[in-house]
Amino acid sequence: MGQTYFEEEFAIKTADIAVVGQDPYQEALAMVRRRLTETFTPDQLGVAGPRVTDEATRLASQVYISFNDQALRENRERIPVEPDLFVSRVLADLLGMGPLEPLLDDETVEDIAVNGPDEVMVYRGGGWEATDIHFESPDRLLEMLNRGIADSNRQVNMVMPIADAVLPGKERIGVVTHPIATPWPTAVIRIPRAREINLEDMVHTDGNAVKMWDEEHGIPDYSTLLEGETVGMLSPEAAAYLHGAVLAGLNIVAVGPTGSGKTTLLMALGRKIPRGKRLLIIEDTPEIVLHPHEDKPNNVLYLRTRPESLEGVPPINQEDLVKLALRHRPDALTLGEARGAEVFDLLNALNTGHKNGLTSIHAYGVEELFGRIFLMLAQSVRGRFLDTWRAAHMVASTLDIAVSLEVTRNNGRTVRRVRTIAELTGEVIQKGGTYEPEMQAIYRHDGRKLDGPLTASTHAAALREVGMTEAMMEPS
Repeated sequence: MGQTYFEEEFAIKTADIAVVGQDPYQEALAMVRRRLTETFTPDQLGVAGPRVTDEATRLASQVYISFNDQALRENRERIPVEPDLFVSRVLADLLGMGPLEPLLDDETVEDIAVNGPDEVMVYRGGGWEATDIHFESPDRLLEMLNRGIADSNRQVNMVMPIADAVLPGKERIGVVTHPIATPWPTAVIRIPRAREINLEDMVHTDGNAVKMWDEEHGIPDYSTLLEGETVGMLSPEAAAYLHGAVLAGLNIVAVGPTGSGKTTLLMALGRKIPRGKRLLIIEDTPEIVLHPHEDKPNNVLYLRTRPESLEGVPPINQEDLVKLALRHRPDALTLGEARGAEVFDLLNALNTGHKNGLTSIHAYGVEELFGRIFLMLAQSVRGRFLDTWRAAHMVASTLDIAVSLEVTRNNGRTVRRVRTIAELTGEVIQKGGTYEPEMQAIYRHDGRKLDGPLTASTHAAALREVGMTEAMMEPS
């Protein structure tokens, strides 16, 4: 049987196809990569301009046809995806985010804002800076952004102009395009610089990762991590307190504005949950990874929401996933960020014996916590009928600790710090004509350091059981 046109033009042989020998997609990807490197220089591929993108698209389409034709003749496994998805994945794998790639690799950049084809801004050192990056047209920029989010099975267009996704490098991206954005398309990319941070790093001050202690040794002496009199986000005493709270199975909520470190704190606390427990983590976009360097999941299940598709496939929201999680026998449940009706099911789950509940809420302090939860309960079919007294009792009997974080400026640089660690006492207090859970501050930042313990812990008995001594809990 004669060769196809593509086989004749590029002299593709059987040996060329068997680059990897296992995964057909990887074999075909290697073929496209090789042909691109024969045509373009590394600099051209790095910029990923229109000529490179067009040629990569053409090559990927032709390789798909040629590969599957030959695989069919030889009774080999074919590429297991549709043509359009194959092309999108190849472009994402080979060309990435084009001129944005150097910014993704820049350790000083925290966020990237793409405001249409003519403006790209970066957030670093506490402020926004302009770059000299621009794109040929809105269509070319949209093509690149869709290429970046292809692995998340998301695409942005006029019919579905909004998408939240994760780039191949685990950066979180939100894309908005015409007709609801001007200029278009726009995107904000959040770069997770603290992927491997742990509780020890929040005490340590030199910015380098600290090896975690062996959990079998119980709660360590965090003061050994101090350098002089300076501390990081947490004081040694506060770190030990939170470590003990996790070991005791207490339910913790992180409170703070965007970019204050809520997700980072949840990840650090989650890594202190003892091995062997079954953990379920629910997020819109996957950011929390508890065991980044291990092949096995270690009994951790990650659940992710799904938007409604163009074909009418119904969405899967956080409320659905909280209900699903309870059927998977979790020992610990993490909800990356609570925003709506799912709060009712989460509180009910934690109120019926589930421990180690970890979640975050967008607010500016622990004093706003109940007000935000009450508004979210009102979005639930069952929670909307709760008055403040019943809602306050529900929260007070479920949540144990609230940690508020904030972003400040110090000597011209951005500083993220824990402002307050408060305990919910389990009691309800009346304020005017409404009710709210009673809270007491255990640690509070005095402008110089995180001071505390300020008062005796409501959870002292549970903390003693996991190894906290009276000296560690004694008010200063």
